[in-house]
Amino acid sequence: MSTQFKEYIKAVQPVRLREPLAAALGAFAQGEDTVEFTLGDVIKAAGHACPTVVGSFITLREALARLYQDEVPVRGEIEVTVFGAPDEGVNGVMGQVFSLVTGAAPETGFKGLGTRFRRKDLLGFCPGDGAPEARFRFTRKDTGRSVVAGFRPWNIPFASQKASRMAALMEKVVAGSAGSGELNEFQELWSEKLKGMLAGEGQAGWLVLEDEPAHV
Repeated sequence: MSTQFKEYIKAVQPVRLREPLAAALGAFAQGEDTVEFTLGDVIKAAGHACPTVVGSFITLREALARLYQDEVPVRGEIEVTVFGAPDEGVNGVMGQVFSLVTGAAPETGFKGLGTRFRRKDLLGFCPGDGAPEARFRFTRKDTGRSVVAGFRPWNIPFASQKASRMAALMEKVVAGSAGSGELNEFQELWSEKLKGMLAGEGQAGWLVLEDEPAHV
């Protein structure tokens, strides 16, 4: 990973997938067919690190681990369904992270080579089911098996006093009126919240995973 990221970001376990399209077109060295996406890759694509971006990466990684178990996930063979509109809450941001890593794309995606390697329409949005959290379904195209993930940011461990202080500092940062000391304090609090997410990685209640039976 690029050296510019902080150590706690570089320490996060990556997502490893097989990439048959790149392999078929000769992008890999001989005998290779896998790619890795790190939290740093996702941060570079999003332009920032926040609970939503970090949550998206961990949500996807844990959902794929549950969906594929001892197998390596296959990029381009995973359907992603977002419950809700693209501009509702954090759906759009999280959907972009899922698209980057899995290759699942909306109607603008790659149409495939003949009947293979299609990425188009693998990322879709459907009406929400009224749940308070952001919800997503990840489905294996080969087996039809699915895992549904719920993202509950209000359960991210962070002391209320620190949250209030961070919110007050954010107002100054956004307005451009924060001094260097205030900016440093804000960044430390922001990083502390992200570290709290990564320390439990779903065990603190902000990530809920549910299995769904195959529907092929």
